[in-house]
Amino acid sequence: MTREEILKEFQNVEGINEAKKIYKNLAKKLHPDVGGDEESFKLLNAIYTDLIEHKIYFSNDFKIDIELEKIISLILHFENITIELIGSWVWVSGDTKEIKDKLKELGFKWAMKKKMWYYGEMKSKNPTPKSMEEIKSKYGSETLKTNDKKKIAS
Repeated sequence: MTREEILKEFQNVEGINEAKKIYKNLAKKLHPDVGGDEESFKLLNAIYTDLIEHKIYFSNDFKIDIELEKIISLILHFENITIELIGSWVWVSGDTKEIKDKLKELGFKWAMKKKMWYYGEMKSKNPTPKSMEEIKSKYGSETLKTNDKKKIAS
């Protein structure tokens, strides 16, 4: 199989479980031990690894980078906080006073004007600061955990 043919199989994947099923089916066809081509199997593994390592799917069309997924998994257990993924940043609000040292240790920074913690690189200081609503509308947002402990399914 060519790279394009393999990529086409993963084109409309709606979640990580579906990606795993597609991988297993293709692996059964492409593995050298069952008559498949070694180069095609290596290509399948490379594409699948890239898909899994760089994108974790929380919902049908919301993808998250693996680094951010790891950070989120380290803070999900804290109570009385809200975790939001806005663009390529993780924002934490709520009762964070008790966990501020842990957040700092993980690389979060305090946004003084927004009264929230964020994780992710800020390119530069904006001369005209934006409100959270403006940032959310520009980059998109997904609430991963709220103060009342609701989480989206992973």
